[in-house]
Amino acid sequence: MDRISSAAGRLGAKKMSRITRKIAATIVVCGVCMTGNIARAQDAEAPPNAPAASTDSNSNEIDTLLSDIAEPQATKAATPVAPAQELPVQASSDAASAPQASETPAPTTEADKLLPVAAPSNGVRLEEIVVTANKRSENASQLAGSVSAVSREQLDRTGSSNFADYLSTTPGVNFSQANAGYSVITIRGVSSDTYPGLTQPAVGVYYDDIPLTDPAAPMVIPDVDAFDAERVEILRGPQGALYGSSSLGGAINYIPTQPNLTQTQFRFNGSGSKTTNSSIGGSAKMMFNTPILSDTLRDSLALRLVGYYTKTPGYIDNVGTGIKGANNSRTTGGRAILGWAISDGTRVSLSGLYQGTRLDDAGYVVPSLGDLKKTSLDPEPFRNDLRLADLHIETETDFGTFVAIGGYQDKGSEQHLDGATALGIQALQLRLPLSQIGRVKGYTGEIRFISPQNETFEWLAGASYANRNEKFLVSLNADLLANTASLLSTVFSSLSITQLNELLAAGTLFDETADITAPEKALFAEATYKPSEQWKITFGGRYYMNEVATKTRSTGVLVLPAGGIDIRSDRTESAKGFNPKVSVTWLPTDLMTFYALMSKGYRLGGPNIVPTNSTNGIPPFYKPDQVFNYELGTKTKWFDEQLGVDITAFMIDWKNFPLQLQSSDGLFKYQKNAGNARITGIETSVTARPVEAITYQGSLTYLHPVLTQDFDPNNGRPAAPKGTQLPGSPTWTFSNTILGTWSWGDITPVLAFIHRFEGASATSLQFPDVKKGNYNLFDVRLGTKFSESISINLYGKNLTDERGVTAANNVTTATGSNISEQYLVMPRTFGLDLTYDFGN
Repeated sequence: MDRISSAAGRLGAKKMSRITRKIAATIVVCGVCMTGNIARAQDAEAPPNAPAASTDSNSNEIDTLLSDIAEPQATKAATPVAPAQELPVQASSDAASAPQASETPAPTTEADKLLPVAAPSNGVRLEEIVVTANKRSENASQLAGSVSAVSREQLDRTGSSNFADYLSTTPGVNFSQANAGYSVITIRGVSSDTYPGLTQPAVGVYYDDIPLTDPAAPMVIPDVDAFDAERVEILRGPQGALYGSSSLGGAINYIPTQPNLTQTQFRFNGSGSKTTNSSIGGSAKMMFNTPILSDTLRDSLALRLVGYYTKTPGYIDNVGTGIKGANNSRTTGGRAILGWAISDGTRVSLSGLYQGTRLDDAGYVVPSLGDLKKTSLDPEPFRNDLRLADLHIETETDFGTFVAIGGYQDKGSEQHLDGATALGIQALQLRLPLSQIGRVKGYTGEIRFISPQNETFEWLAGASYANRNEKFLVSLNADLLANTASLLSTVFSSLSITQLNELLAAGTLFDETADITAPEKALFAEATYKPSEQWKITFGGRYYMNEVATKTRSTGVLVLPAGGIDIRSDRTESAKGFNPKVSVTWLPTDLMTFYALMSKGYRLGGPNIVPTNSTNGIPPFYKPDQVFNYELGTKTKWFDEQLGVDITAFMIDWKNFPLQLQSSDGLFKYQKNAGNARITGIETSVTARPVEAITYQGSLTYLHPVLTQDFDPNNGRPAAPKGTQLPGSPTWTFSNTILGTWSWGDITPVLAFIHRFEGASATSLQFPDVKKGNYNLFDVRLGTKFSESISINLYGKNLTDERGVTAANNVTTATGSNISEQYLVMPRTFGLDLTYDFGN
């Protein structure tokens, strides 16, 4: 009930009063023991169709209990309500999970009779989810746009902790997992590769509204552990109007649980697991919440701490180093959130986040070597770190809500690769360590003002600023070779390089540094006009200005084809524009929503941080790209709200998209604008709750993403003709999830069954023969809750032990050979986890 009170101020006091009465009545009739405080919940006039007072002998007792639960207070309907326990900067999905009373009048025409209307509930209904996709709290089922919200309950019941777990069951989303923290998220087919390239990603990743996207090549793709998350919102379709750059395909917003202001809470989760071809791994995760000041709701302070550690033993054998299970990984992280309710309408949240991952050896396989095998002369370790501090201030008044958000982030990445393999000279057995080290530091800020909910007109407006600095160091050093002319001659002759004297003077094979600064400013606004109760017209947009300034220096032997052994450049590019968003929504009943939407997204251009000149064909800069999205959708509920069906059809025109290419000599990767593409598709999601114990969730996506013009890379690789399907975007994907829970004496058995299918698609536009997908994955969880505090689950993942390819790094080496380093879904895994809850 505390979350119901928290959401009341956001959904509107008048409507919330009706919801609260309905919930309270259900609780009393069922005899459920309630705790918490909703004394501040508004109690405006009763619904027009409220039934007459009961003459039953129990009615007086019910009325008495109802009056204790929801004390009436005369106030304006639009006045916000202060949270009673938790300090939500954003509305909780759990707050809207209770049944809601219908305000829909009885049908009066034959056409109206064909539409579903709210019927008397039998106690089994689908949950309603409140999301903040449009920067204000709204019911997801009445939103003009495609949004999926994965709640904390669903994360727990399915055992989901990372992108690979929950994105793969979301319609329209494809996840290409490479090494931890280094992956590609594709939404609605907006992707040009399955391995991270040198541009901004096409999907924006946010932590509590703080953008985590880098201005150029992604240093880290943050995959924050979902333990104790409030929910994860997945916004499908371009979000350039409200979220800015790098949201061409969509955006993902990770929303942590805010501190509980009045209750001490504790949670521990421990697990152990065994994966095919590996040893035993496991994890330990903990949450602790404690009030610091909680005498009154006007001045309450609480702290919430989360910590976790996960060890994943390796399952890939490196035949080159002789190490079995070489790709061991460890992830350590945590966060602290300090929540302060200064007054009824003002809340402050200060938080810090850290997550770091260590990988002993890159986790790709070479299929020709056998099952779960790779080769390199030395291990290829990875590491990445994310540090974030953010401040949220939210003040609610009679005139609206003011929100201020500021964040500072520090991300680092370090990769050490086998340079001999990259150059195609592994047969020489020469150790050439290739190091790629990078760091991004920067801050972001946003202020916005949100009008109160209104029957006729609502609006919001804001401004944002971001400035991030990204530094790279790429080094291919041959320290053991530098003073040995004979060995240098061997290496250089294998690369068909004959200028030995100049090469010896270089002293190194390749060193490069890059310094990129990318300030971005924007103004945004959105307004909704409601000419009637059934129609909404929304229009808005974002005006942006950005700049990308780059300084690079390249030295060494491999720079010679560009005109010397020491090349420097200093470049600056800027861009500005406007991203519109327009939608029309028709709500014939509370259970049906139809909408049409047009939106635009964009992504920053940037530098090619490799040596360029007029002869090697590498452009110094690649230009920004943009998408235009046209969408028709419907969201409906049927059979007394036990069945929900969402269907969306869309068409996306992708202009000037960049593609990662290789220079004709095979030495360097770079970006080049490849042309245009068109993506058409249909997304369908179905949720059903036929009985109280069972919930079914299914998704089905059809995609047709193709080039609309021929593309010739001019680097020796085959051209991609018009009509070629974009990589990482299978024609068909679908998923099925069945969740079950029922009472059995003093224990509560729980069941989760998850099935995913991903069709086949190319891993790269230049390597169409290297495919990913075309596999089924089956997961199952079976457990028991003992009271409300202890639960034990047995689980199995990838039960059929598929070897599905999820991503590939495809290269043509300097010697002309082709290499495909393929990343697989995790092999079959069995495990057990134990959870203890206190005060939750």
